[in-house]
Amino acid sequence: MEKSDRVPTIYDVAREAKVARATVDRVIYNRGGVSQETVQRVKETIEKLGYTTNPIASRLASKKKLTVSCLIPRFEPGEYWSVAYNGFVEGVKNAKNYDILLDMHMFDPNDIQSFLTESQNILEKKPAGVITNVVFADAVRTFAAQMDQAGIPYAFVDQKIDGLGYKVYFGADPREAGALGAFLLTHRMDVRELAMIRLIRDQRQQADPNRVRREGFLEYIQTHYPQCVVHMVFIHPDNVAETCDILHRFFAEHPGVKHITMANSRIHLIAPYLRAFPDPERHVVGFDDLEKNIEALREGLVEYLVTRNIPMQSYFTITRLVETIVGSGALVKKDNFMHMDILHRLNCKDYEFKA
Repeated sequence: MEKSDRVPTIYDVAREAKVARATVDRVIYNRGGVSQETVQRVKETIEKLGYTTNPIASRLASKKKLTVSCLIPRFEPGEYWSVAYNGFVEGVKNAKNYDILLDMHMFDPNDIQSFLTESQNILEKKPAGVITNVVFADAVRTFAAQMDQAGIPYAFVDQKIDGLGYKVYFGADPREAGALGAFLLTHRMDVRELAMIRLIRDQRQQADPNRVRREGFLEYIQTHYPQCVVHMVFIHPDNVAETCDILHRFFAEHPGVKHITMANSRIHLIAPYLRAFPDPERHVVGFDDLEKNIEALREGLVEYLVTRNIPMQSYFTITRLVETIVGSGALVKKDNFMHMDILHRLNCKDYEFKA
C-alpha cells in the first residue's frame, strides 16, 4: 500500500494481511486463537502500513498537516456562501487534534471555466480530502471521477449528486425543502397562479444550483394544485432598478398573481419592489436565513423562510470528512440531512446565525 495522507485503519491491515478484521483485533490485544504464522503476518503488515490503534496520536506524531481543499462559489459578505464558510472555519478550529489546513478555492458561479480551472488546481495539489458543492453538475461529475481515480476522498455540502462515490454529505433535503416552501405558500388557499422569481445566471444556463429544490416545489404544486399556472420571471441579481422594472411590468400584466417565491437564497432581491408597491393580499415565501432575508421577514415583506443552520452543515461536513480520512473509528454516516426550520416574523428574533 502506498503511503498517503490517510492514516491506515484496522480494515487496511486486514485487507493487506488477507485476514478478517477480528483476527487483527485478536493479534493486537493478544487474545489468542490465531496461528503463529498469521500473528507474524499481521504484525509485519502493521509495521509496513504504520498502523496504530490511536490514529489521532499517529497524525500528531507525523507533524504533517491534513490538507482539506474546499471548492465553493465566490461570495460577498452576507451572502449564502460567506455564512457557510464560517462553518468550515469553526470546524477547523474545533478539530485541533487533526491539525487541519483549510485550502480554500473559489470559482465564479456564472463561469464554468472558473470551476474547471480551480478543480484542476486542487487535483494538482493532491489534498487529503475535498469538499465541494453542485453548481455545474456535469463538471462536478467529471471532477468526482478524477478524484476517485486519484484516490482523494471527497464530500458534498448543501447539494449532492446521487450515485457518486462521495464519503459524506450534509445539507437539507432540497426536494423536501422545495415542497415545504410550496406548502407554506399555498396552504388552504385556492391558488390559480403564482410567480417564481429566478436569477439570470451564466448565458449557457449551465449553472443551476437550486434545480432540485425548484423541482420539489413544482412537483408539490402539480400534485395539489394541477390547475395552477406557474410564471417564471427572470431578474438580474446585481441590478435593483432593472429588477423593480421587470417585476412592475409583470404584475401590471398579471394583477391576479398574489403568490411569489424564489427557490434560491436571495428573496431579499425583490424586497425593494415589495416595499415600493405594497399589497396586503400578497403572500411571499423564501429560503435561507441570510440577514437581508431576515430583515425582509421582520418587515413583513416575506411571510415565511424555509431554512436550516447553514454554518453547522459546513462544520459537520469538514469534521466528518476528516474522521473518515484518518480512520478515527467514528461511525460516519454518508447522507446527513439537516432538519429544516420555518421562520416567521414572530419567531425570528433570537434565531442564531453562527455555527
